[in-house]
Amino acid sequence: MAAFPRFILHDLRLSVRTLASMFGGLSLGRLAILIVLVFVALHVAAYPIAGWLIRIEDGPGGPARVMAILAGGAALVIPWIVGQSIADFTRTLFGRSDLELILASPVDAHSLLAARALSISVGAVASVGLLLAPLADMMALRGHAHWLALYPALIAAGLAGTGLGVIVAMGLFLAAGPRRARLCGQIAATAVGASAVLGAQVVAMLPEGVRTTILGAMTPSPNAASAAPSLLMAPARAAAGEPQAILIWAAFGALVFALACGLFGERFARAAIASAGAPAQGNAAAKGQARFGASASMALRIKERRVVWRDPWLMSQLLLQAAYTTPLAVILWRAGGPTGTVGIAFTPALVVIAAQLAGALSWIALSAEDAPDFLTTAPLTRATIERAKIAAIGQPIALILFLPLAALAFASPWAGLCALLFGLGAIASAALINLWRQAPSRRGLVLRRHSQSKLVGMMEHLVSILWAVATTTAVIGSWATLVPLAAIAGVLALNRKWAAAPAHG
Repeated sequence: MAAFPRFILHDLRLSVRTLASMFGGLSLGRLAILIVLVFVALHVAAYPIAGWLIRIEDGPGGPARVMAILAGGAALVIPWIVGQSIADFTRTLFGRSDLELILASPVDAHSLLAARALSISVGAVASVGLLLAPLADMMALRGHAHWLALYPALIAAGLAGTGLGVIVAMGLFLAAGPRRARLCGQIAATAVGASAVLGAQVVAMLPEGVRTTILGAMTPSPNAASAAPSLLMAPARAAAGEPQAILIWAAFGALVFALACGLFGERFARAAIASAGAPAQGNAAAKGQARFGASASMALRIKERRVVWRDPWLMSQLLLQAAYTTPLAVILWRAGGPTGTVGIAFTPALVVIAAQLAGALSWIALSAEDAPDFLTTAPLTRATIERAKIAAIGQPIALILFLPLAALAFASPWAGLCALLFGLGAIASAALINLWRQAPSRRGLVLRRHSQSKLVGMMEHLVSILWAVATTTAVIGSWATLVPLAAIAGVLALNRKWAAAPAHG
């Protein structure tokens, strides 16, 4: 265990480097200032939320209603931590090239696993604590100091969630083997993490009567306050500041964490060594005899389609981004929107989803090319290559959005036509922005591509918003649609002009 503190420092140092890399060329001093400013801004934003919670807590039935809110928050936070832990632990097995070297030395595998898991737990807790800590601080400053119990409750949730994440990730590795474990772990992390966010949105979409029933089921009975807290309600009661619940929840988190590290220490060492030489995917070898096509252009189009489709994890991440947007449209529709129609709510959402998918897929096809030298020497013009790449990104987007678009067209033909036309425009705009401002990188960084070129990210988001505004006004039937369309044309023209100069994004 003497090496345990050194492993902790090593992993935390790597985490700091990863965080710094997300902000481009910012120095550590400027990054620290930025973090402080963000933290202060979050405290300011948490002040009115704290006032809302205080009014609930001091009102009739306040403690029971607050307990229900905390229970819902725990149901949101814990799956998020588990999902992030699965993803981080999977990246540890397959992305940490130093593990094989460390394990070649006479070190205790249990200490190494515990240090890595603790570092993952710190990262997971920090991602949630960035939002919850300002709320706890503001509640304490306004005379409700028991809300500071969010800190120990969150730390215990981090230990429990990380322990469960390690158990799930190692279970998938042992069940699927090193060839498929990476993909299985990444998809599992996506599914678990998405369940937290989507679950909250689904509850918001339910009718008022159903939500009232759920709230009543989550609200403890008047006699429950004096009863011993069950493990199911321990996270919420711990966050509410009950000492016995804090002890139970902390003990459970420490037990799960210790159990995961104790059970899988040696297996973690063997898994890290086995995954060092394993491919990222477990695709079977191609069957049959390879044949050359009659056209180099056709071969290029086939190659680009395979590049886009060959990584199911990337597709799952992109689909997750789309899934986050759809429930918001349902909420807007139920709230009435500008006109209370299906077209007003869903048409802009489909256009935004199309723009998001097009931005990511065009970046993969244009900036994350695995073999640019081979394409340079191919007997094809640059324009032909770029057309094939842009055509390849349209196919998965069409497949993903076909059913929602058909359903929208059935409900409102005019809205369906607007979604089709403006969606094509949004796809073309995102593709052109990435075509004009290419920034070579690795395809695995697709979700962090905007940290490399902030200008491209700003352009994509601005154009996406403008297309959504144009779609909304078009569905309404207003001539104001011409205003955002003109703005889009101006943004694209400026982007085309800046593309002639060296990129500084």
